[in-house]
Amino acid sequence: MISVATFASRVRSSRLVSFALTAAVGAALVLGFAPWSWGALAPWPMAVLFYQTRSESVSQALARGYVFGLGLFGFGIAWIHVAVLQFGVGLILAVPATVALVMLMSVFCAMALGFAAWIAPPMSGKRFSLLPVAWVLGEWLRGWLFTGFPWLQLGYTQTGSELAPFVAPITGVLGLSTIVAFVAASLAFGMSMRKRRWSILSLLLWITILLLPWPTLSLLSTRPSGDAIKTVLVQGNIPQAIKWQPEALQGIIARYRQLSEPYWNSVDLIVWPETAIPEVCRDGSRAPFNALGQRARDSRAQLVAGALRLQGEHVYNSVFDIGSGDFSDKQHLVPFGEYVPFSRWLDSLLRELGIELSDLTAASGMSSLPVGDIDVGAPICYEMAFGAQVAQFAANTQLLINISNDAWFGRTIGLWQNLEMARMRAMETGRPVLRATNTGLTAVIGADGQVRKRIAPFSPGVLVENVVPRTGKTPYVRWRSAWVL
Repeated sequence: MISVATFASRVRSSRLVSFALTAAVGAALVLGFAPWSWGALAPWPMAVLFYQTRSESVSQALARGYVFGLGLFGFGIAWIHVAVLQFGVGLILAVPATVALVMLMSVFCAMALGFAAWIAPPMSGKRFSLLPVAWVLGEWLRGWLFTGFPWLQLGYTQTGSELAPFVAPITGVLGLSTIVAFVAASLAFGMSMRKRRWSILSLLLWITILLLPWPTLSLLSTRPSGDAIKTVLVQGNIPQAIKWQPEALQGIIARYRQLSEPYWNSVDLIVWPETAIPEVCRDGSRAPFNALGQRARDSRAQLVAGALRLQGEHVYNSVFDIGSGDFSDKQHLVPFGEYVPFSRWLDSLLRELGIELSDLTAASGMSSLPVGDIDVGAPICYEMAFGAQVAQFAANTQLLINISNDAWFGRTIGLWQNLEMARMRAMETGRPVLRATNTGLTAVIGADGQVRKRIAPFSPGVLVENVVPRTGKTPYVRWRSAWVL
């Protein structure tokens, strides 16, 4: 006989070990995302999670989901602290800010598992059926609630698979999340009920799904529109620490002009990254814009570049056609990076702490840029993470230009996660994507999501490629995630 105290101690110990395993498999799921992209293994961490949750109460499932989220986001978005450090706040604030975000995102994982446990009885087929449904609903909520943070949605693990170019144009990334989650639930059901045949069949189904030669539906849903456009993407590799120093302005402009100089009269389009011109455009009256605008007007090539735009008392993050002065403003701003949420309460506190944050204005509407005879959608940086918004950009345009300043992320996996999401947007919309970044990863992405060309990160360079614009609407562009929901 063991004492009550000894028994309780063993129970607590086993729970700690169990939760440690949960956190570990949550972290292991990150290996399914870029830069590792081990997508074939993605159902297994989820299967372990669902297996552990099969007989738990609501409170236990909530705790299980939260711990899994801590592992997933604690490893998967740890790079956020590098971006926060760029504001000069120091580790003493950057680390707690990152931890707070990880804890907040983990709540969505907890809610998903807790909801399934609340609705379905333990050890039932209903529980195993509801777990993947609840998980995908949690991802959907996380993609828009509180302005949204759709990083590490399960479907991104399949970006490089043969399945993605078929499913993404129909249902978007959430459709891929649904497939992975249901395969995981099927594996967990087989393990739980000790039905070896079921588990083997589930595994064979998953292997078959990955190996089948699925058609590239994005290319079947859209069609070429006009002649190829010869494009040049310029990667300046300007350190964030000097980017906004007034004395560095002329040197930065000179670098971009030097990299672009051989191409002014041999290509159709030159693209510079987000805020490549570190100056505020006041009706095009500042010297960098005047000189560059005249150079573009005297040349064959159109120059599209990012800069800030002042209108009245409002500052916008914009992408410009430098020659004509046409622009498109950013709609979906980065919380705490480009504006301060709840500024009525937080702004004064942040200033007391010595933190000066940007306070940009979000665009009220969506606009496109004319490039030759076509219209181009131009989501800026963070906007590329939001499939429904990019679908709006794509609906009436034939090409997507995504400018970004990924110097904020340093040499972290955040760079690769951003490229992964841009590939998914190309498949969802059936549009080629020209991705021009400051430090990388600058790339040309085909409408099938494949990276055609890419510049090595952290070095200045140019990428020259012919791109064929496409017209038509994929099912996802028409209906977004309605089919999944």
